[in-house]
Amino acid sequence: MAMASGKIDQTQSLHGGDDDVGEARERCKEEEGYMAWHVTGNMIEFCSCKVLCPCWLGPAQPDQGWCSGAIVFDIQQGNADGVDLSGAKVVFAADWPGDFWAGNGTARLYLDATANAAQRQELEAIFSGRKGGLLEPLFAAVITQWLPAQTAPITLQRDATLTITVGNVGHVTVQPLQDQAGQPTMVQGAAAQAAFQSASMQVASSKGSHWSDPELRQWEGDSSTLHTFTWSA
Repeated sequence: MAMASGKIDQTQSLHGGDDDVGEARERCKEEEGYMAWHVTGNMIEFCSCKVLCPCWLGPAQPDQGWCSGAIVFDIQQGNADGVDLSGAKVVFAADWPGDFWAGNGTARLYLDATANAAQRQELEAIFSGRKGGLLEPLFAAVITQWLPAQTAPITLQRDATLTITVGNVGHVTVQPLQDQAGQPTMVQGAAAQAAFQSASMQVASSKGSHWSDPELRQWEGDSSTLHTFTWSA
């Protein structure tokens, strides 16, 4: 393929066909199974409802008539156009006037303060849906307004519980639920799981957690779910 690319570049440099060069390179990428980005990691969701948020099960009436929530994406491995995203974190937070499925939400991304400028640029593009993949149609359907992304320290501390801090706007304590035998409480086949390509999720409580971005609704909640994700485009 390297030889073929060299011939294309040489031929087009003689004829000045820059557009044709770009098209040929895109064809090569498609033939080689090229992916602009891929990310694998853990997804922690929590919201203003009681356990379990009814939005996971389909169009429903949220506990307070409206729903606010946040999702932490803890990337274990990732790359976007040559930029290593492994170990990076990004948080999505949003308010909906009704339920998740009714849309018309207002959202913001919080980008990992430990990430460099190139990483933050790729994280924002991927997790806003602007770089394609499953989040593009999903967020286009449920988010109407995007607030400017912010850079914030994002910390996760894992013990018997999971403690998450997002700058000075979010403090979350997640307690995974288990049965009497100590087995995790899992859910499969919920409607919103398909939207996130999540085969199964563990139910958790986030009681006492709160969110206080001055440009979003301030809320406390109890519902939380834990997932893994492997996405690419």
